Amino acid sequence: LLLFLIFLVVQILLFFIHHIIKNSVAAIRLSPDLYLLKPGEVSHKYRSRLLLQNSTESNIDGIVHSLGSMNVLLEMFNDSDYVSAAPHSAALNVFDVESRQNYVFTIVFNSTMVHSLPVLMNIVSNLLLHNLNVTENIQIWSNPFVQNLPETIFRLEIYFEAVLLGIIITGMPPYFAMDNAENHKIKAYTQLKIAGLYPSAYWTGQAVIDLPLFFSILVLMIGSLFAFHYGVYFYVGKFLAVIFCLIGYVPSVVLFTYVVSFTFRKVQNTKEFWSFIFSVTALLCTVVTEVAFFLDYYLVTTIQHYVIIYLNVGVVFLHCQVSWKGKRKNGGYYDPWDRLLVAVIAPYLQCVVWLFLLRYFELKNGGRTVREDPFFRKCSTKAKSWRSPDVPPNENEDEDVKAERLRVQEILSSPKSEEMPAILVSRLHKEFDERKEFLLGRRIKKVATKHVSLCVKKGEILGLLGPNGAGKSTLINMLVGEIEPTSGQVLMGDNSFGVASDDDSVKFVGYCPQTNPLWPDITLQEHFEIYGAIKGMSQSDVKEVIKRIANALDLKDHLQKATKKLGVGLKRKLCFALSMLGNPQVTLLDEPSTGMDPKAKQYMWRAIRAAFKNKERAAILTTHYMEEADAVCDRVAFLVSGQLRCIGTVQHLKSKFGRGYFLEMKLKEAADVQQVEYLQSQILHIFPNANRQESFASILAYKIPKEDVQSLSHSFSKLEEVKHAFNIEEYSFSQATLEQVFVELAKEQEEEESSFGTLNSTLWWERTQEDRVIF
Repeated sequence: LLLFLIFLVVQILLFFIHHIIKNSVAAIRLSPDLYLLKPGEVSHKYRSRLLLQNSTESNIDGIVHSLGSMNVLLEMFNDSDYVSAAPHSAALNVFDVESRQNYVFTIVFNSTMVHSLPVLMNIVSNLLLHNLNVTENIQIWSNPFVQNLPETIFRLEIYFEAVLLGIIITGMPPYFAMDNAENHKIKAYTQLKIAGLYPSAYWTGQAVIDLPLFFSILVLMIGSLFAFHYGVYFYVGKFLAVIFCLIGYVPSVVLFTYVVSFTFRKVQNTKEFWSFIFSVTALLCTVVTEVAFFLDYYLVTTIQHYVIIYLNVGVVFLHCQVSWKGKRKNGGYYDPWDRLLVAVIAPYLQCVVWLFLLRYFELKNGGRTVREDPFFRKCSTKAKSWRSPDVPPNENEDEDVKAERLRVQEILSSPKSEEMPAILVSRLHKEFDERKEFLLGRRIKKVATKHVSLCVKKGEILGLLGPNGAGKSTLINMLVGEIEPTSGQVLMGDNSFGVASDDDSVKFVGYCPQTNPLWPDITLQEHFEIYGAIKGMSQSDVKEVIKRIANALDLKDHLQKATKKLGVGLKRKLCFALSMLGNPQVTLLDEPSTGMDPKAKQYMWRAIRAAFKNKERAAILTTHYMEEADAVCDRVAFLVSGQLRCIGTVQHLKSKFGRGYFLEMKLKEAADVQQVEYLQSQILHIFPNANRQESFASILAYKIPKEDVQSLSHSFSKLEEVKHAFNIEEYSFSQATLEQVFVELAKEQEEEESSFGTLNSTLWWERTQEDRVIF
């Protein structure tokens, strides 16, 4: 709309400039006071008295009285030499009076005074009128001749506006037809597909809005061009040519913009970037055309016309050209279909080409869908897998990880042997594209996940933990189909991910990504209504669900707010609520509580536990909060450098990887060095291999190996004796927490990364935590 207003303002300015130039000289009233003084006025440089000479023998008092009524200051003159009476502007000689109603006047005027003659003629006319007893005066004006501007100026003006129209219209589609690029950036498109929306329905919905909008703007802009230049001749054939061009041009350009939106997605301002590219291309084509015409290289213009058809410039400019030639009296009429035929037919052919290209890019870059799309997914297979290379077994593989892998293989080999899990991941491996750089002659690859195998039973929540760069988010993105795996297989429900075959298969997946896939100008309630409709919920059900979710997550006061006005915690609540909408059989939660305050986290954790009491539902939850994993997860899996390091219940992992107990003591008073050393000797007597940790003023901490704890009762008995002997206020003796297990496992990735930090004494190489190097 802003571009349309710019074009309209330019037209209005040019219209007024055109009329100002055309009517630059206004009409001038030729009154006597233009050159003659009025009674009572003093002498003036350019005005003087009217010389009146009576060459008759009678009285001319009537004439004198009439001139006085016209506010003309008289000066009687009786000499025949008018030059001697200079400087005067005009003179009037009255003579040969035959009767009262017949006078003969001789007019003498100064030729340097341009309008002195018509002024005197007007005075004489009014004298004769007064002689007939008429009191009104005749008034006269000098109106300039109509200035007909040369046709070249009109041609340049309309040509400039036509070119401006072409450039503006060419740069307009990206502003409303590239929402796809924005949806990809905020991952809203992935969320819509995971919610069950067909890609064909998504693009059709976009086109239903974009096509009428663009066509309306286009008609208004071209209509305003013809409205401001009403001299353009309308011919039925020519008018039909323009209409047919526009009808084909609008869907062709919109579909082309959809196709282009798949490129340069990482550009920060995608809409502005492509609008600039489109406009500059149109401008360059116009310049090339004009230069070719000037140099008589008509072959260049013909090739450009047929190869790069800019209908928004060509149609309008050719329409105007036809009108000029049609209005010329001696000019032959120019057939509008001579060069427009290809411009009329080409857009309809282009629509077919762009449609199939859109399908190709959607299949290649759009990711996989939950349900089979009738148009975009005709070639989908029911159990898609990516070929896994033969990988030798890892000798250091954890026994629980090995058991999980064997269990996955058993399910795949004999699916009817036991109940199918809700989620199954088999040997999922992801290598990103090889870099075009070499290190010591060896190519570096990025590996995000390395042959991960796991399964999630119905009614189970699996927590996915690991340090930054371990591959958690990459694994989730492969599960939702946003990233294509290098090898491996993913199954959800009773069928493979991306296909819906029977009533028991997954119709949609609940997904809460790390980034908030929210439209900034849409309210919370509108988000619920949109995703509820996509998931097939009725309006009454959506309203009821909104009430329950708003109460459960404390969102009642924010339902009518636009998401751009919400804080981080509220946005995460909304994302979580959208993922749970419709009771999906499979839910993927990627750090759902990030940015929330402790109270909001408690709300969410209670909601998660309540939602998954249903034994037909399952979820994978990634988190950095050990407290969250301990509170909501039935099992926990640790990823380290893209590999599944361990998997099992929280208590099992604490017992297996905790490596002992943790002792913390608080002294009532700050003890001196000698007391602390004596206390430490007593602790070492009880636990010989105790390792003292970082301590503070009155707090001492020790890490106790499991081998030193033969009996918990004996250990507590000895600690009670130490408490009373050394004036200890309180102490805690507990098994290692999940957070301590996490720290221990994270050290493995840190050690592995540090081994690649320095290659030799002269070559240093640093890489991000998301990279993993394979030689």
